[in-house]
Amino acid sequence: MGNKLLLITSLFATLLLTACGWNDTNNGDTSETGTTVTNNNEKMDKHEDGDTALPNHSSTGDVPEGLKEAKNPKFPIGSKVTIKGDHMEGMLGSEGTVVGAYDTTVYSVSYTPTNGNEFQENHKWVIKEEIKGYGEATLDQGAEVVINADHEPGMRGATGVIDTVEDTTVYMVNFTSTTGETVANHKWLKESELSAE
Repeated sequence: MGNKLLLITSLFATLLLTACGWNDTNNGDTSETGTTVTNNNEKMDKHEDGDTALPNHSSTGDVPEGLKEAKNPKFPIGSKVTIKGDHMEGMLGSEGTVVGAYDTTVYSVSYTPTNGNEFQENHKWVIKEEIKGYGEATLDQGAEVVINADHEPGMRGATGVIDTVEDTTVYMVNFTSTTGETVANHKWLKESELSAE
């Protein structure tokens, strides 16, 4: 009886240790908090639809060819602003600094990513200079477009449909999110999504 108990205890301990070891090496393990943890402990935000985003929402600060700087922006470069937009976790209510201001047409677009990720509904924002083959004419709601921007994984080259259209000033902003993420050159925030700090 003593040998059987020892054997059962040993098997249980082995299974427990194996399960713990597997959990440590499971790449892309998703916790209940909606955060994916990679094997180097780098956290990646998840979108509301469950799609995993790039871990860093910063961009290079390069702007599309043909984009014109705003002549009289409400928030000139260097302005301190509070963000009223809610495009990503921790954006709403964060404080930032304007690093670019441009007059253009801005669209929200629904599209299917090229990398197999889930359908993205009403993505904010894609500017006309980020639409493949854009011209001077403003595109109408419902127009089918090919996106030439890489704000999200699988966006560049994706086919989408325009949901909303607005001629306005858009801003590129550096900010620290309310969750502590430092974001450089975020593209784009509309003028109505910013307020004076």
